[in-house]
Amino acid sequence: MNLDPDKLVVLFVIALLVLGPKRLPEVARTAGRWMAEIRKYTSSIQGELHGALGEPLKQTSALRDEFRSALAEPRAALEVGAHEMRTSAAEIRARLEAEMAATGGDDVPAATGDGVALSSGGTPAQAVPDDPGFN
Repeated sequence: MNLDPDKLVVLFVIALLVLGPKRLPEVARTAGRWMAEIRKYTSSIQGELHGALGEPLKQTSALRDEFRSALAEPRAALEVGAHEMRTSAAEIRARLEAEMAATGGDDVPAATGDGVALSSGGTPAQAVPDDPGFN
């Protein structure tokens, strides 16, 4: 609750008018005691919550750290493999482009977006399956 000095003065004047100069100090002391009790009560609840949730929080943090460290090596290996694949694909693309440029593009099949190689006439080239049991 934000109380500017102007608002505080207005509240004090209203309280003085409503309660009178004799009862105002007594009511202020009582309100102060209530505020102290409320603060004590809330701080004890916060302490109990931190105590009750502290151990599970430590356990979940430890599990999270263990999980991250267990995944670090496979993730690094995957990143290296992906980098190698991108490098290999770039090299193959460069070789194919160089070969097409050297031969005029007649003998080198061009890849389409769906993985079907087309011969120079635009018809599908003969594909050789990788699996011998496929024949």
